[in-house]
Amino acid sequence: MLHAIADNPAMTATPAPPELRQLVLQALMEPDPQRKVLLAQSLRSQAATLSIAHYRHPEVPAGLPGCPARPELRSHLDVPKRSPFTPQGLAALLHAVTHIEFNAVKIAFNLGI
Repeated sequence: MLHAIADNPAMTATPAPPELRQLVLQALMEPDPQRKVLLAQSLRSQAATLSIAHYRHPEVPAGLPGCPARPELRSHLDVPKRSPFTPQGLAALLHAVTHIEFNAVKIAFNLGI
């Protein structure tokens, strides 16, 4: 009898719906920029349907989230100068500010603020 219940698709447990924090962490930890964008867009489109499991915390992998293994370091002299009044210059400025803010958040977490 138990075997018949286990084989009945109507009686098997359905998998838990995706959990928002775990999916956000997965996107945050993704080092490939194109894949990170796809994951973020997917999260945005699913946001209303995702659950938030308050009773458990997602497992956080070690290491810095979303950083390539060995980023290319460049001198400021090797980077073209761009006016912030052009689309390319504004994008470069926002990119730089994003790096500054990301590092500020990391420092705050390290200090326990």
